[in-house]
Amino acid sequence: MAEDAVMYEVVYASVVSLAMVLTTVTLHYWTLAGLSRLLKRWPNFRGEILVVVIAMFAAHMVEISLYAWVYLLLDVGDTAMGIGGAVNGSFLDHLYFSAACYTSLGLGDLFPVGTLRLIAGVQALNGLILITWSASFAFLVMQRRWRF
Repeated sequence: MAEDAVMYEVVYASVVSLAMVLTTVTLHYWTLAGLSRLLKRWPNFRGEILVVVIAMFAAHMVEISLYAWVYLLLDVGDTAMGIGGAVNGSFLDHLYFSAACYTSLGLGDLFPVGTLRLIAGVQALNGLILITWSASFAFLVMQRRWRF
């Protein structure tokens, strides 16, 4: 019976991870597509890279916040699925943990417990992909628009 519970938690964490990846990748896609359309309307705007960086930063913060809400909802405070360390259960703790995972910083003062480790690992890979996607987009904007 215990093996069935573990298998259920792994499947549940996998489904949550997949849903979060699909959600954040879609959000990021629409952010970058919107920026691309906006930049086409502003052919000679020199501050465009500032707009791009601020919009991408905002998108990353929304994505980090979405994961934080998932962690807050799934943090049941036991060994099955939760966050360990000096955590008091506030949204700020979960936001901090989410930012550390998303950026692959992994400070270690807060850590995933149980099957929440799967979601945290997927978030690190997801964050790496989205951050490099943003960097590539910013590079292309600067390459196309900035002539020295």
